[in-house]
Amino acid sequence: MSYIKSCLLSLAVSFGGCVDVDRPIIDIEQDIVIGDLGGVPVEMPRDSVRLVEYNGDPGWGEVRAGAIPERTYASKISSFGFDVRYTDGALYDGIVGKWSDEYEAQKNLSDSPWVSVGVNSGDRYLDTNGIDRIANGRINAVPDEHPVFTYAKLPESQFGLEVYAPPGVDPKTKTPWRDARSAEDVFIQRDDNGTIITYIKCSNRDVEQPPCTHYFDLEPDMKLDVYVSYSRYVLKDWQRIEQVVREALLGFRK
Repeated sequence: MSYIKSCLLSLAVSFGGCVDVDRPIIDIEQDIVIGDLGGVPVEMPRDSVRLVEYNGDPGWGEVRAGAIPERTYASKISSFGFDVRYTDGALYDGIVGKWSDEYEAQKNLSDSPWVSVGVNSGDRYLDTNGIDRIANGRINAVPDEHPVFTYAKLPESQFGLEVYAPPGVDPKTKTPWRDARSAEDVFIQRDDNGTIITYIKCSNRDVEQPPCTHYFDLEPDMKLDVYVSYSRYVLKDWQRIEQVVREALLGFRK
């Protein structure tokens, strides 16, 4: 009897754990992706996660030297993505999955409830307070930066977030820099120590789905950085979005 089957038998008798993180998983279901995500062993549904990479995988355009290593619970995941519906936590499960029809019907709505999630961990993790560093780098631009990429804090918050926007007017067009095609507003949440723990940037373009990208991490539960893409029309729900994405990631834990 194999190691895994022995574990399953033990579980049936004692309800105890029996996970060897260094042992390849070769005779359990093939519909999960396993590995170490931010220091925690995980099992993720293969139909829901995409572009899964591990530490040591070749980069774009590079060729792998040798065979793909057998993946274990100790194999450190460096990045992957998935889509989730923030209104109820449903994970998109592919074109033949349970949520396929609803996903296709809703994904292009101006206020679509489906958000796209990207995760960096392993050797791509920014380390402690990484979100604070990238956000401060954005709102504290160097003096010679283009005006559309410099920021000033606005006097009023929005949705419980500090708001930063490009100040001033383009002398050629006489329109605010904030209205420029490439301009973005920045939204910030800080903890009690003043550290930035949520950083969101949103396009100011008048389009059907003005894009926002929302950054946060899962410290101290997992050492990983998260970025979520959605329409500015659902920015008001940023707290719910962050909560649902967090719950989805923690739900992958073995």
